[in-house]
Amino acid sequence: MKKKPALLAPAGGMRAFMTALRFGADAVYCGAKAYGLRAQASNFDDRQLAEAVELAHQKGAQVNLTLNIFARDNDLDGMVRTAAFAREVGVDAVIVSDLGAIARIASQVPGIEVHVSTQANTTNSASARIYRDLGASRVVLAREMTMDQIEQMAKELGDEIELETFIHGAVCMSYSGRCMLSSFLNGRSANRGACSQPCRWTYKLVERTRPDEPMPIEEDENGTAILSSRDICMMDHLPRLMDSGVSCFKIEGRMKTEIYIATVVGAYRRAMDAYARDPEGYQNNPAMQRAFRAELDKTSHRVYDTGFYFGQPEVCGEAVGVTQEAEYMGYVLDVSGGEALVEMKNRFFVGDELETVTPAGSQKLTVQDIVLDETGEHVGVVSVPLTHVRIPCGDLLEAGDLLRGPVRNRK
Repeated sequence: MKKKPALLAPAGGMRAFMTALRFGADAVYCGAKAYGLRAQASNFDDRQLAEAVELAHQKGAQVNLTLNIFARDNDLDGMVRTAAFAREVGVDAVIVSDLGAIARIASQVPGIEVHVSTQANTTNSASARIYRDLGASRVVLAREMTMDQIEQMAKELGDEIELETFIHGAVCMSYSGRCMLSSFLNGRSANRGACSQPCRWTYKLVERTRPDEPMPIEEDENGTAILSSRDICMMDHLPRLMDSGVSCFKIEGRMKTEIYIATVVGAYRRAMDAYARDPEGYQNNPAMQRAFRAELDKTSHRVYDTGFYFGQPEVCGEAVGVTQEAEYMGYVLDVSGGEALVEMKNRFFVGDELETVTPAGSQKLTVQDIVLDETGEHVGVVSVPLTHVRIPCGDLLEAGDLLRGPVRNRK
């Protein structure tokens, strides 16, 4: 029997990290204050990283640290020192893209696993074996590989080295994330962790001799996000993924909020467990499959497709940006006496029907009362984000759960 793949979740800060653990991640990847490709995330200082590792290991989960910039000579010593510190505090693996950094960390920091980043754009077994010979234990495959190619590569390699693949989240429009657009337009290098995401901007076509007459590339007065990729969503193909020989499924999103982490990690966790328990029952239960898929529409995302898994992706260009079917209403800080202490994220009213977001799934919760935690005042609505309020919840919520509700028109 094949071993069930691990579910690897992203975390840009401590709350997202704790959410990933609570909602069922087998491992969490995060960044230090340097050498990662998400410099704009909160990331983890030395103390926070040590705390995160302790929390993860208490729950039987692992921590992977990103050291995946395109390194220059003056980076390498610092990357080795960071990897050595990570090993000391118990980090399980480092994710590295640079060939020299992979070799140096593997040889100079024994005792910590080295995972080859997707930015190394590994697409064949021969390359994977070279990384294995350098000391790597896992390769994160290039996102441009098809399902057939992944299955063949897993069969070819067997147990020689683990394979990991992205199954959900935003993708870069450039090959394996090797993009120069941000550097060209505003001097912020995507390959050094400072991407300003110009591929998500909207554009119009300008003819050289008519600079004052921009022409929409499509029939949209706002131009078109012609470079903006759709988000990957592989939930509909989970059974084949589970049987593919891949060791780890990766969710993108170190810049995402905890509601995104909870929703996406929770949905895949429950789906993966359901399939592992009863593969035939899962595949013969389309209603259950639709329910898992519907969860992923609740959180903020671009139009979904399957990336390169089944050939060329759909055309880029949705200028609408992100969409979602529910809004983040609150984070549950504590529960006592049937009341939840909630850090409010978006406005809700007494009488609103919200949804709980818990590791077990979601249930309806009607807001029967709102009490300001600071003053004890009963109010009908609170409009200031981050306000702490108490609401009756019965036994529907625990600390670390979240609330979502209908998307409101704020105009």
